[in-house]
Amino acid sequence: MDSPNTPRFEAMTTGVLLDRAFRLYGGNFSLMLGITAAAYVPYYAAMLLIKAGAGGNAGSPGRTIATILSEVLFIILWASLALPIATGAGTYAISERYLGNEVTIGRALNRAVKSLWTLSVAQFAVVLWVFLGFMLLIVPGILWSLSYALVVPVVLVEGRKAAPSLRRSCELVKDNRWKVFAVLLIVSALQWLLGFGVGSLSRLFLTLESGSGSLMRWTLENVTTIFLTPLGIIADILLYYDFRIRKEGFDLEMLSRAFELVPQSTEAQALPHF
Repeated sequence: MDSPNTPRFEAMTTGVLLDRAFRLYGGNFSLMLGITAAAYVPYYAAMLLIKAGAGGNAGSPGRTIATILSEVLFIILWASLALPIATGAGTYAISERYLGNEVTIGRALNRAVKSLWTLSVAQFAVVLWVFLGFMLLIVPGILWSLSYALVVPVVLVEGRKAAPSLRRSCELVKDNRWKVFAVLLIVSALQWLLGFGVGSLSRLFLTLESGSGSLMRWTLENVTTIFLTPLGIIADILLYYDFRIRKEGFDLEMLSRAFELVPQSTEAQALPHF
């Protein structure tokens, strides 16, 4: 039986892709969890300190303004640092594992940091385009969000800059929007259901009137986010390779590379000596 990390370069149906995403996550659980935690935990810890410090002055207008400003600042930091690093490092790591290569948390994070500017610009451009699309009667926003779904894999795997990565994502997704929609919808629904379940349990067992209960619930919800984020990253990179296999014969390319790596001495040894 193949291990979750055994490279299998073949076109995947939606069901096979989702099954492989779960297997890859299970086979690389500590790797993906470590990457996501390294990117998100410092951000969540800082937010937790702010919320804990603000709990004692709940009625102060000055405190309210300061808290709002600090939360806006941390949202910006999340969008420009934590999110690109988490998605970039996770994408690079699972891409390497899918190709059968070894990778460490440190190496994946280093690769994401080196591509941080490009990732931030590309993801900001996607958010802007999708926002404008939703302003134009919603449908263009949905279509553009699907077309740009593979921007992060393109940046990390192919090393393209922001603008070319947007165009490249559109090329790969062309004629495959329904598949992207189905995969992302299923993954998002699963993430929402699990997150909703954790949130409901925390509301049931924790007293929200107390400051400690509110902080504990907030912490549990964010820990759940850390656990669920890698699944979407893995599904995204598998879509990327699936479309490359279908459109560009990526499986044949990898097979030819494997033959090129066979030492010529092996071939010589196979010849009879007279």
